[in-house]
Amino acid sequence: MYLAGALATLPHVLRRRTPLAVVPLTALGVITTLYLKSTHIFGVNPAIYASALLSAYTVLRMVHRTASWVLAGVAITVFLGVTWLLYPYRMDFALTGAAALAAAAFLADVRRSRSEVRQAQTDNVEALREQAAMAERARIAREMHDVVAHSISLIAVRAEAAPYTLKDLPDPVRAEFAEIATAARESLGEMRRLLGVLRADSGAETTFAPQPGLGQIRELIERHDGEVDLDIVGEERPLPQAVDVSAYRIVQECLANARAHAPGARVSVELAYQPNLLSIRVADDGPGPGQDASGGHGLIGMRERALALGGWFSAERGPNGGFLVRAGLPTE
Repeated sequence: MYLAGALATLPHVLRRRTPLAVVPLTALGVITTLYLKSTHIFGVNPAIYASALLSAYTVLRMVHRTASWVLAGVAITVFLGVTWLLYPYRMDFALTGAAALAAAAFLADVRRSRSEVRQAQTDNVEALREQAAMAERARIAREMHDVVAHSISLIAVRAEAAPYTLKDLPDPVRAEFAEIATAARESLGEMRRLLGVLRADSGAETTFAPQPGLGQIRELIERHDGEVDLDIVGEERPLPQAVDVSAYRIVQECLANARAHAPGARVSVELAYQPNLLSIRVADDGPGPGQDASGGHGLIGMRERALALGGWFSAERGPNGGFLVRAGLPTE
């Protein structure tokens, strides 16, 4: 009897890990216990009944919602019928057991619904993050197009104008200039078609404003609602336009995050001009990053920008609290 009781209860320790193995073992233990106490079936230790209900809940939790209620209905019907035939004087106990079994089915349904809701929320968050990443990539592609397209257009124009500005060019050289101009214009057309596909995929709106750069960084800081310290290390110099635009956007996003998540916090912006690298450091004295800081849409965009230029990016809690963003953008 002790061995049967142990078999009916102890396997539940592993119920969450191996339910398919635990349920048959506990069911065997419960049946054996009831058989051994068949002459006094209702004098069994209550732990055996609790084990039977827990096993039933485990089975109902594992199957589909409809199958769960069907199994529960069949089990309740069989339980009540057998009790009526063999022990009609204990129908009160049978009704209590049937109600407990129905409660187990209800709890399994509630647990299943909560799991489905959590999974749906997780899927929705992942979809939103992917959508935000696609939109940011399209925006980066548009800005890079504006930067590169200007250079390619300049190549095409100069290649076409060369035969008119340079006198006495040999015919092979004129043909070479013509091929350069044609190739430049074809490349420009391909870039525009690719950008059109990215805009269509992301739903990004078309804008025609000039792309900002670090030349407007002081105006950006003045518009920020809070105190910002700007520190420029090294000698300022003209940067490649792609780096210039990306650096401005990273600082802009950092200030927007500080305004949204740490209102009133003091922000320090450091731009370090190194020989082959522009180093960006933005820190605030706010409450610091939350648990899901690594998945923020703004951080995704900043990381995409840095990696697109072959640089690096990090976002973490500052050494003295607050939030710290660092990025390195190669300038050559």
